[in-house]
Amino acid sequence: LLHFPLLCLRYSNLSLLIRCSGHIVDLDVKRNRNREALRALHKDPRPDGNVMVCFGNMFIHLPKSTTKEMMQKDQEHLDEEINNLRKELRVKVNHLFEAQGKAELKGFNLNPMTPEEMKLINRILEG
Repeated sequence: LLHFPLLCLRYSNLSLLIRCSGHIVDLDVKRNRNREALRALHKDPRPDGNVMVCFGNMFIHLPKSTTKEMMQKDQEHLDEEINNLRKELRVKVNHLFEAQGKAELKGFNLNPMTPEEMKLINRILEG
């Protein structure tokens, strides 16, 4: 009976973790579809003109340049939201491990190097 609150805490943390992961996957699918559409617009041989854009269950003619700008802004917004959710996910994983009485994961909070940092490392390694 004493372990029941701890079990509830673990379960609620786990359900939050699963929901957050699912949301990241959904946003990533949307981001990939946007990337495919942007690539198709880029490959389109017509320099200008209108393109058909799907909004929900409607197709609308929009200028190609406007569509590209709109999709690039959406892409940036999706990238930002996915990165924020990944940061939250790290915190939630640590809370779950804490609730289970385990040590925090080592190396889980690492961030990738920026392109500028990679250039500096390559310069140092080359001599």
